[in-house]
Amino acid sequence: MQNLSFRKMEKADLPAVVRIENDCQSHPWSLMQFLEGFHAGHSGWLATREVDGAELLVGFAIVMSVLDECSLLNICIQPDCQEQGFGWQLLEFVLARAAADNMTRMFLEVRASNKAAIRLYERAGFEQVSVRRDYYPAVVGREDGLVYILSSFSSGSLPDASSPESGR
Repeated sequence: MQNLSFRKMEKADLPAVVRIENDCQSHPWSLMQFLEGFHAGHSGWLATREVDGAELLVGFAIVMSVLDECSLLNICIQPDCQEQGFGWQLLEFVLARAAADNMTRMFLEVRASNKAAIRLYERAGFEQVSVRRDYYPAVVGREDGLVYILSSFSSGSLPDASSPESGR
């Protein structure tokens, strides 16, 4: 598994971020939603890797912090980079940043149909605490949103992504 580099998202990165979002989501965030997040003070992080001397954007994460809690609002890995452990690395980075910022817990919501993301979150120690019925728009009708929480974490608390129990 190739290691990623991480950096703060800048407004100039948004066209590439929106492309990844559009490639991955059935109901993607718009450019305006990303801009509103910037104005609201949300933290955006990019996962990148070097390919032939150039920076390749692999994925991104958006986190909202309030006092000592945070919410993972969006995390996305480019389709041709999925299933390579990059989602795990990005989640590890986001949790390490949250721990460094003295966050005590992290919330997230995920579509009930997003089994790969649910496996990732549960492997990282997130626990489902609620269901939001018909929360997300779907291709046909609506879809439930599952609410997860990681109640206690630190930058070294995640299982090793290369261990057998990590699913890699």
